[in-house]
Amino acid sequence: MSLFPAVGRKDFRLRVSWFALQAFLWFGVFMHLVPFYIMMVTSITPADEAMSMPPKLWPSHPTLAAWNLVFRISDVAKSVLSQPLSRYFLNSLIMTFGTMFLSIPVTSLAAYASSKLIKGRVAKPLFIFFVGTLMLPGIVSLIPSFLLTRNFPFPLPVAPNIPGTDIPFPTLRIWNTYWAVILPAGFSAGNFLLFKGYFDSIPDSIINAARVDGGSEFNIFRRIILPMSIPVYAVVAYFEFGGAWESYLWPLVVIQDSKIAPLTLAIRRISDAFVATGTTNPQSALGAFAQMADLIAQGLSWNGLMVLGLLQALPVFIFFIIAREYLLKGVKIQGLK
Repeated sequence: MSLFPAVGRKDFRLRVSWFALQAFLWFGVFMHLVPFYIMMVTSITPADEAMSMPPKLWPSHPTLAAWNLVFRISDVAKSVLSQPLSRYFLNSLIMTFGTMFLSIPVTSLAAYASSKLIKGRVAKPLFIFFVGTLMLPGIVSLIPSFLLTRNFPFPLPVAPNIPGTDIPFPTLRIWNTYWAVILPAGFSAGNFLLFKGYFDSIPDSIINAARVDGGSEFNIFRRIILPMSIPVYAVVAYFEFGGAWESYLWPLVVIQDSKIAPLTLAIRRISDAFVATGTTNPQSALGAFAQMADLIAQGLSWNGLMVLGLLQALPVFIFFIIAREYLLKGVKIQGLK
């Protein structure tokens, strides 16, 4: 009842409003859980039963055939699915945590320098330089970023020649590697604004006192600023994790090898493969020929796609549960700003 004033809480109309609000919120929670329940049930439902009409709220014969695809691929299933699902899951983890370990330190240190270290005429142009990328849609930089992965560090189709010679500059080809996803995400202008807004709220007197005591700038940041900034780091880490984990367009452009494809690409490619094979079509999937029956029995249908969907959704949910206390503090910080 904390949303309502203490005076008059026993009033009939107020109590009706309270219970109506509770019913509305619980209805919202229920509607959010229904898709998750359907995914869970479908992942343990035999494929032929999952495609039957009308759908069932619980399978008659639960099976873990689709979940077995996470760890092993049979010879028959290799014609449709080239890698175990755990491989795509691992690729997404490598790309996501690689992006976080690069982007968060780079962005936070840049924000701290802009907030506390750089003063005078240079401060404003530097701030505009850091946040300038927010003014450009991501699609505008798609082609230069793609060329950068082909001829790093030059965003050009062909590397330029060394002045006065016919010898091109040495380049590094990071296209179709993990680095093609990690390096371009090394700085985030949106997270830069979050960090800078928080660092601006820290009194300069604390930093000056540490400087008087002989602390270096790096030690001041590590021993004083960093422990005070855990809430904003939690918020940025959650946003960075969710954005990197669910990224689709950029990995689609730079990743071609299925062995290093993230889970987002695997879901689409496997879905296309299932559609092409006919294992998601009730008319063709429920046919009588043996190969189709074997694929269906091994979970290469809607139950396998639901396993992929759960693997895609669960890490973000688990990350939220782990960091929820710091995230709530970060939300309060953003609200005060």
